[in-house]
Amino acid sequence: MPHMERTVVNTIQSRIAELGISQTELAARCGEHAQTISAIMRGRRDIPIALSVKMDAVLGFPAGTVAQIQTKDLVSKEMEHIHLVELKDSRQELLRMIKDAGGFWSYSGIPEHIDDDSAIEAALVHLDLEEMPSLFRIWSRAHIKRVWKERLVSQGRRMGILNYILAVKVFEIKNPDKYITRYAKQ
Repeated sequence: MPHMERTVVNTIQSRIAELGISQTELAARCGEHAQTISAIMRGRRDIPIALSVKMDAVLGFPAGTVAQIQTKDLVSKEMEHIHLVELKDSRQELLRMIKDAGGFWSYSGIPEHIDDDSAIEAALVHLDLEEMPSLFRIWSRAHIKRVWKERLVSQGRRMGILNYILAVKVFEIKNPDKYITRYAKQ
């Protein structure tokens, strides 16, 4: 079943509200079944080009408006899907790098179900500084820093040298000793 972003639907809903007509009346004016319009408005169906041209005329839009908005919505959705696939691939590559660096030693292979925070922690502990940019392609700087503070800095002296290096080289903290001391006590 096609998935459609809500932008085209919101545009149509706003316009029929401005015109004071119902979806049923929109369907009648377009020569279409009310169920078809209802399915479109619920995002369960894409708008065929012929119907989009009729909708443009009924709604008072320039020809091609509904089709253009729908196309932008569909392109955005596809780009989001591609981005998610790339993130998934990047995450798998990162987990492989951690495994190769000695992390996840208790697993026979790369763990399939590891939460983000555990993956970030393992990357911070096991990866070389040159490999750290891999983290930032997947998660935000704020998320990575939060995990670092909660899981590594909070351990105090046990992770002392590693935390100092991460503070200076990865997070560019000006006074790392003071920063680490402050968060190690929490």
